[in-house]
Amino acid sequence: MERPRRSASLGLGLLGVVVLGGTAAAQPDFYLKGALSVAGVEDDNLFSTPDSRQGDVITRFTPGIEAGLRSDSHSLEGRLAIDAERFARHPELDSTRARQVASLDLRSRASRRVTFSLRGDYLSTLTPGELNLTTGLAAGRLRATRWSAVPAVTWRIGRATAGNASYTLTRDDLAGGVAAGVQTAVLGLDRRLSPRDTGSLGYTLSRYDFEGGTAVTARTLSLGWDRRVGPQSGFTLRAGPRYSDGRVDPEVLVALHRDAQRLHSSLTLSRSLATVIGRAGTVVTDSVLPAVSWRATGSLQLSASPGLFKIRDALGGSDVSVYLLGLEAAWRLGDWLSLVGTYRRSLQRGALDAAPGGGAADEIARDTVLLSLVARQKETRPAALAPPGATP
Repeated sequence: MERPRRSASLGLGLLGVVVLGGTAAAQPDFYLKGALSVAGVEDDNLFSTPDSRQGDVITRFTPGIEAGLRSDSHSLEGRLAIDAERFARHPELDSTRARQVASLDLRSRASRRVTFSLRGDYLSTLTPGELNLTTGLAAGRLRATRWSAVPAVTWRIGRATAGNASYTLTRDDLAGGVAAGVQTAVLGLDRRLSPRDTGSLGYTLSRYDFEGGTAVTARTLSLGWDRRVGPQSGFTLRAGPRYSDGRVDPEVLVALHRDAQRLHSSLTLSRSLATVIGRAGTVVTDSVLPAVSWRATGSLQLSASPGLFKIRDALGGSDVSVYLLGLEAAWRLGDWLSLVGTYRRSLQRGALDAAPGGGAADEIARDTVLLSLVARQKETRPAALAPPGATP
């Protein structure tokens, strides 16, 4: 597992050199920003266990940096952040790299009709549950890594029609668990039907590879409809059959949103095929994810994001239920300083690999409270490349 980890780090490092090395060629468009946060975290279930829960108070330092280049037809952005954590009652868990996050975005407009993009992401963490984004499932405290690369291209076929193609390569590793790789190819066609409506047709081919296990292939054909309902609201519908493991299941996405001046709300419902970090095999997950954000004043923003997941093995078995609640308050103290407080509640009932008739389902509860002071350079975007001879 060490080779993919080193390769991912090396690849992102080389991309970072490209970002920084471009300053000589496009000095006016180069920007560099730094950030630093100091946080206190109270976690009542460090190891995400159903019994004998162990809690602690954690001090977390997070330095970060962002750099980029931008012109009329190209943009390149890179980001890096590292968490260092110190535990009050579990000093053996202290780490200077509890979490490492890196990303890079490249966009290039080859012509008025064709745009290329490339995104790369790398995450290394000691809380692998962070990687179960599509299931919300809890995990223990082990080193987990994920890296992904997504090249894509979009092209305009006419005034109302556009095509798109993308390929996603993802690799997951968990200490003591099963490594997994996912490859996904997507072809899509979008057609503007009216000033408010857009229809879409898509085909997705995915392959899931598991270390020492059997590969799974899934094919999905979907139809979609996007509609704007007034100047502030809209919805998206995507649905179609998914063929995998000799059976046909529905793949569904319903997303609604409303963006008022001070209040933003959304609701997302979906059924999809996913993986669980460190586990062989695919799972089917149903999710309901409402969210609301309210700007109470010019400097205070409040948000809430509850969630519900139902997960089961794609080949059948018992369901696992996950209930989430996230609350956040962000108070901007100045142009570069903010105070952020969050509360997160997670409750998981059941286990994917529980034996039939094995008794009461395990229940894993976890509550975390975070208070952080964030110093960040004021957001500034580089201007487009000026024509030769223009005055800055």
